[in-house]
Amino acid sequence: MPSGNSGSHSEPETDPRALRALAHPVRLELLRLLELNGEVTASRAAELLGLAPKVCSYHLHLLAKYGVVEETGGGKGRARPWRLAMRRATYVHRPDEDSSATRSADAFAKTMLARDARTIETFIDRRHGLPDEWRNVSTLSSNLLWLTPDQLREFGRDMFAVLERYRRSGTSPAGGARPVQAILYAVPVGLPEG
Repeated sequence: MPSGNSGSHSEPETDPRALRALAHPVRLELLRLLELNGEVTASRAAELLGLAPKVCSYHLHLLAKYGVVEETGGGKGRARPWRLAMRRATYVHRPDEDSSATRSADAFAKTMLARDARTIETFIDRRHGLPDEWRNVSTLSSNLLWLTPDQLREFGRDMFAVLERYRRSGTSPAGGARPVQAILYAVPVGLPEG
C-alpha cells in the first residue's frame, strides 16, 4: 500500500493529514496485515502484531478517520473486520508547499524507510531457512547510477510500470505464490547538508 515519495506516477496525491496518520510503525504494520489478508479485525491484528486489541482498534480508527481504511460492515466491537480504503499513498514534494505538508511527508517517508530496513534485515537473518525453491530468487541490489533529473523521473516511471504489472497479477496469484515486498528507492546522493 504505501508507495512513498515519488513524482514518477500519476495517482492523486495523498492528503498530508493521511500521510501524518501513516507515519507510525504500528499503522504501517496494520496496513501490511490488510494487504496480506484483505481484511483483519483489531483482535486478530493484535494477535499477529503482539499488541493489545485496544491499541490496534485505536490505530485502525485513526486510519479510518483519514480514509486509509474502512470497516467491512460485519462484526461488533474489536471483532469488526477492516479493509484498505485507499490503494496506496503518494506524495510529490513541491518547493512552495506548506511546511506542515513537508513535515508530514518526511515523517511518513522515514517511518516507511525504517519499516523497509527491518523487512530486509529480517529476510537476511531468515533466508537460510527458506525452502529450496525460494533460495537465490530474491533481489538485493544497490547501484550508483549517473542520471539527470529527467532520467531519474523516467527511471521511476519505468520501475512503477513494472511494479504495476506484477501488482495486477497479484489480484489472482498463481499457485505457490507468496507475498514479496518490493522495495524501491532511487534517490540522489552527495546532497549538500542543511
